[in-house]
Amino acid sequence: MELHSFDVLDTPADPRFDDISELARRVAGTDIAIISLVDEDRQWFKSCVGAPLGQQDTPRTISFCGHTILCRDPFIVPDTLEDDRFADNPLVIGELGVRFYAGFPLISPNGFALGSLCAISRQPHQLMEHQIDSLQRLASITVQLLDGLRQASVLSRTEEGLKAERLRQRLPSDELSSLQLLASRDQLLQMLELNLSMNGGLPFALLRCRFRDYDRVNATLGGVVAEEFMNEGARRALAAVPKGSSIARFTDAELLVLLPFAVQHSDVQRIAERLIGFCNQIYRSGSQTLPLGMSIGIAIHSGNYASVEALLADTSMALRMALRSSSNTFRFIDAEARSVARESYRLESDLREALNSRALETYLQPIVDLADGSPIGFEALARWPRGSQIVSPGTFMPMLNDSGITGELDLLIIEQALAAVPLLAQPIPQRQMTMSVNLSGILLEDDELRSRLLQLIDSNVLPSGWTLQVELLEDAFQDSTDAFEHFLMDLVERGVAIAIDDFGTGYSSLARLISLPLQGVKVDRAFVMRLEEQDDSPRTLLRTMLTMLNDLGLAITAEGVETEAQKQWLAANGVRRAQGYLFHRPIQVSEAIHLLQELDYRPSAIPVSSRRLSAVRRRQRRFLWPWPLGDRRRSKGRPDQ
Repeated sequence: MELHSFDVLDTPADPRFDDISELARRVAGTDIAIISLVDEDRQWFKSCVGAPLGQQDTPRTISFCGHTILCRDPFIVPDTLEDDRFADNPLVIGELGVRFYAGFPLISPNGFALGSLCAISRQPHQLMEHQIDSLQRLASITVQLLDGLRQASVLSRTEEGLKAERLRQRLPSDELSSLQLLASRDQLLQMLELNLSMNGGLPFALLRCRFRDYDRVNATLGGVVAEEFMNEGARRALAAVPKGSSIARFTDAELLVLLPFAVQHSDVQRIAERLIGFCNQIYRSGSQTLPLGMSIGIAIHSGNYASVEALLADTSMALRMALRSSSNTFRFIDAEARSVARESYRLESDLREALNSRALETYLQPIVDLADGSPIGFEALARWPRGSQIVSPGTFMPMLNDSGITGELDLLIIEQALAAVPLLAQPIPQRQMTMSVNLSGILLEDDELRSRLLQLIDSNVLPSGWTLQVELLEDAFQDSTDAFEHFLMDLVERGVAIAIDDFGTGYSSLARLISLPLQGVKVDRAFVMRLEEQDDSPRTLLRTMLTMLNDLGLAITAEGVETEAQKQWLAANGVRRAQGYLFHRPIQVSEAIHLLQELDYRPSAIPVSSRRLSAVRRRQRRFLWPWPLGDRRRSKGRPDQ
C-alpha cells in the first residue's frame, strides 16, 4: 500500500525540525528527541537531537514509530525492559539502550499517519499531564510545518480533499465535528499494513460491523436518508468504543473498528456488546423510525496474520456467521468457526444449485376456520430436500437473504403454488379458498422481479372461489415511493388480496396502513405464544390490537397456534382464522389434496344426508385432531420452520 508521507522524506534538512526536537527534549526532560517519518519499509529521521546517529533511518519492523501510528494517540512506555512487547527489541537491548519512549503521532489534515514526534531516554522516566499536553502541541506544529513543505495543489486535487469538502457542504457543523473523528478506509488499512509489517506486530482486534437494514433503507427511502442513517450509526459507534480505537467506513453498509492491544475475548466481547447496545436504541429520521441493528465479525491478531487481506477475509467470514442470526449479534473467528464457515459455503453453493434447478419444493400449511376447524386456505412455504433430509428455512433463508436472491425463491414458490391450485380445487368445487404466498423485500424493491410476478399472475387464472393473497412484512409498508404503490394497485386490479405478515413486529405507520389497499393481517406468533402467561399484559395488548384491526375491517389470521387454550382465547376475541401445529403441520401438495378429498366437502347446493354428514364429521375430527407430540415439529416462524 502506498503510504502518505506528504512528499517530504527527501526534502533538504530544515533547522526548524531541529528546533522542535530540541523543545520536545526539554519539555519531556529526556536525553533524546526525534522527528521520524515512515514510508513502506523504513522509519526516516527528519531530525534527531541529543544523540549522534550513524544512519538516517531504521527498519520499520523494530521501530517504535509504527506502534505510535497504530494507536493514533500518545504512546508512552515508562520502562521498556518491564514491558514484554519491547524487552527484546534491538533498540532497547542494543547500543542505543532505549528505556523510556513517548511517541506523539503526526496525523495529516486529511487523517493519514505520517510519523511521530518522539521523546526518548536511556533511563526509566515519567511524564506529567502538562508535559504530555505540550508535546501534543509540538506534534501539531510539526504537522503544520510538514504541510507547508508540500505543494498545496497536490492535496487540493486528491479524492480525499474533494470528499471532505463535499462533506463540509452537506453536514451541519456539529455533525461534521463528530464525523471528522472517523478515519477513511485507506487510512485504517494503512494502519493495519504498518502494524503487520513490524516484527510480529502489535496485538489488536478488528471488528467488521454491518448495519443490517442499510440496503433496505437505501432502496426504499433513498440515498440521502441512507447516508444520514450511516452517519448516525458512525456517531454511535464512536461513542461506544474506548479511547485510542479507530473507526473507518469500509463499505456503504459497514464500519471497521480497530482496537489496539485488545486480545482477550472477554474484553472484546464487552466492546462488541456495547456497540450493538448503542445501535439498538431507537433512531428517528423525520417521521420514520428506523432500526440501526448491527452484526459484527471479529478477528484478533496476536502475530497470527501475515497480510491485511487474510485478516479482512476472516472478519468477513465471522460477519457472515453473525448475519445468519435473526438478532443483532457478533461472532469471533477461530478454527471451529472456519470449519463451520466452510460447511456454510458448501451449503450455500448447493442451495444456489437447488434454486437454479428448481429443486426447492412448496409445502402447504392449512389455514382453518376457528369455528369448526375446516380449511379455508393454505400458506405456501419453501422446503429444500437435500439428500434424505429436509433443510429448514431457518438454515437456508439467511443464506438467500445474504445473497440477495430471495426474490427468485419467491417467484419459484408462487409459481408452484399457483400450479397446485387447480388440483386442490377439484375435491372442493366452488368452495371459497385462499392461497397465501410471501413476498420478500428483495422482490418488492426490484422492478424486474415485480414485473415477472405480475406476468405469472396473469398467466395462471385461478379456479372459481379461489383468491391469491400476498403477504408482505410490515416494514415493507414504509416504502412510500410511487412505484411501490402502483405495484400494490396492480395486484388489487388483478383480484389479489394484500395482507401484512407478522403484524406487530415491524415499524409501520398506522396512517400509512390505513391509506393502503390492505385486506388482511396475520398476527405474529410471538403474541399468540404469550396468551397463556400469568401476566395479563400480553392479552391486553393483543385484545387492543384485535379491536383496532376489526374496526378497520381487516381479515385477521393468527399464526403459530399450538394449544387449545390459545385457540379458545382467539375465538372469543373475534379471530376467525388461524394456522399452527394445533391444526396442521406444513404438508406436501399431494398430502393437501388428499386432506381435502378425505374431508369430502361438497358445494352448498348439493344436499348431504344426516347419516352421511355424521360420517364426514368423524373424518374431520380424525384429520383435524392434533398430531401426536412425538410427530410435532416447531410451528411457522421458528428457526427450524
